[in-house]
Amino acid sequence: MKIKTLEEYIEMLRKEDLLVSSEGIDTGALAGAGSEVQIKDVSYNSILCGEGTLFICKGANFKEQYLKDALENGAVAYVCTPDFAEREQFGSVPRIVVSDMRKAISRISALYFDRSWDKTLKLVGLTGTKGKSTTATMLKSILDIHRGREIGFSSGIYTYDGEHREKARKLTTPETIELHRILDGCVRNDCGYLVMEVSSQALKYDRTLDLNFEVCGFLNISEDHISAAEHKDMEDYFTSKLKIFRQSRIACVNVDMDPAYLGRVLETAQSECEKVVTFGFGQDAAVRGLRVEEVPGKIIIEAAFDADGKTCRERFTVNIGGAYNASNALMAIAAALELGVPVDTIRQGLEQVKVAGRMELYTIPKKSVDIIVDCAHNKMSYEALFDYVHHHYPDRKVGFLFGCVGDKAFNRRKEAGEIADKNADFIVITERDPGKEDVNKICNEILENIEHKEKARIITDRDRAVRTALETAEELGNCVVILAGCGSDAYVKRGTSFVEFATDGERVQEYLQGR
Repeated sequence: MKIKTLEEYIEMLRKEDLLVSSEGIDTGALAGAGSEVQIKDVSYNSILCGEGTLFICKGANFKEQYLKDALENGAVAYVCTPDFAEREQFGSVPRIVVSDMRKAISRISALYFDRSWDKTLKLVGLTGTKGKSTTATMLKSILDIHRGREIGFSSGIYTYDGEHREKARKLTTPETIELHRILDGCVRNDCGYLVMEVSSQALKYDRTLDLNFEVCGFLNISEDHISAAEHKDMEDYFTSKLKIFRQSRIACVNVDMDPAYLGRVLETAQSECEKVVTFGFGQDAAVRGLRVEEVPGKIIIEAAFDADGKTCRERFTVNIGGAYNASNALMAIAAALELGVPVDTIRQGLEQVKVAGRMELYTIPKKSVDIIVDCAHNKMSYEALFDYVHHHYPDRKVGFLFGCVGDKAFNRRKEAGEIADKNADFIVITERDPGKEDVNKICNEILENIEHKEKARIITDRDRAVRTALETAEELGNCVVILAGCGSDAYVKRGTSFVEFATDGERVQEYLQGR
């Protein structure tokens, strides 16, 4: 990427109508007479600042000390909002005051990386209340084969830029600069495609503002993420998700979603996108599911669609269990067809797909105990998971281990408690990203919504909780245990820190090895 001057960033912000003021810009004093201040990096992390960094003062918990640290580490200028500018002034250090910090971050970062992703990278963005990780992984499996190499990926599981693979640290969609760095890496490493999960928060707060999706997918929607820290109400949540269509060329829309939202989703997609492709089991779906067959650990889907000027009727074997995943597979098929992927390649990709933390199955045969590790964490995904369990294990007792996040999505505590009470024979409530909240408080609020409290227990230590759930299942025998919420997640958020810990799959494997 080309190194740019501070003045170029200021001029860009002025043209975008984001600049309030620029102060202390004295290139002679900073960089030697006659020269210009060069910006060698942009960052909102003071620890990562080096010589020539443009530092961005962002976040509700931002402290003056972060700016001091950034300047000590080599930052040559900083960006802030008017309220911060009124409180602080760091001598002659150049200061850029902006009216909208979220948009400014995206524009600054996009300029820094020269919007390299616009040139050679096709982006696919997926949004919805549930199924984003599974669908993204299915589509990646297809495109890996089509491209002949591993493509780029960004999800709540991990990110990959063609060279570096990193476990995701809680955000479904990375913060703006990190996301742009991934995209730029995909360009440099010739990935060709990047498939990503796009959260409502990312859309609301402009993390994806400077991305243009070749294809987007709207999977489904139900009430979730409603809190002061996320979305104030369902309308805010819904309209945030609809924003994905503004930056997409082709939209794939699930016609089986809640009818209360479908009409508005289709209307918005048709007004914002060049093309709208529907998928689902409805009669009028362009990519129509005809039949779903379940076999152990797999589903077989028969689907009809138009390809190469003719109507096709094809069968696809998907290497993941649960009939509810048929909708996700139809979305992957629809998107792949729009990207020009041959049907045989789509078939091969779905046959080979492996989704970490989704429907991982383990068994203790002598006790007739089956263990399901799944990342289900909200009402829609819990209900789908229990439907699967009751269908496939009708005569077995059911154990359910789960927890709820802290600081947000407070409605999940009531919903999860009620769903657990209705569907499980024994319940273990445990830790899942408590953040700044007391984990015991979170667990007790869940317990309040369980009528039959005698079948529930709170064990905040997740290692011990999983062990206890498995021991209980063995004692009961003829049982299926659901370990929900974490899936392949290898971090827990405590306070403001992310602490590495075992995945639920690793916990199960350790238990089985120690028997």
